[in-house]
Amino acid sequence: MAFTRKALAGLGLNEDAIEKVMALHGTSMADFIPKSELQDKIAEAVEAAKKEAPSIDVTTTDEYKSVADERDMLRALGSDDFASVKPKFRESVYKMLDRSEGAPAVVEQLKTVAEKYEEYFNAAETQELAKAPQFGAKVEGSMPTGNREPSFGDYWKYGGKTKGE
Repeated sequence: MAFTRKALAGLGLNEDAIEKVMALHGTSMADFIPKSELQDKIAEAVEAAKKEAPSIDVTTTDEYKSVADERDMLRALGSDDFASVKPKFRESVYKMLDRSEGAPAVVEQLKTVAEKYEEYFNAAETQELAKAPQFGAKVEGSMPTGNREPSFGDYWKYGGKTKGE
């Protein structure tokens, strides 16, 4: 339905009500712009924002550094280097390590921490993983070679052999 005075009068509105509806309709449409002008307005707003925005290097902010430190910690805790550390002590052990430029390797630092805090680490024998699956006692013997006497068929008289033959 179009907002025309004739259409509103046809709905039974008096002249005052029609004036109010038309005034409200005019003010509500004041902020709209045609589609043809929309892309130009967007480009202008982007250029204005670029001029007003200060150039900040995001990597120098404290928030970025804290998130990067947490990311590095999570990567390190999931690595093979920390496999010997009990899970509930991994974060504490990570905080004990020196991660500066000239610091010794993490493996070497973990050895020194293990000397001071041996309860933070798993026992040495549990660290060595078996190279093959183990399902119980050691397997002894070999695969059947066949052609050995007496065979299964000899016991059950399979293949036509009888006692008398």
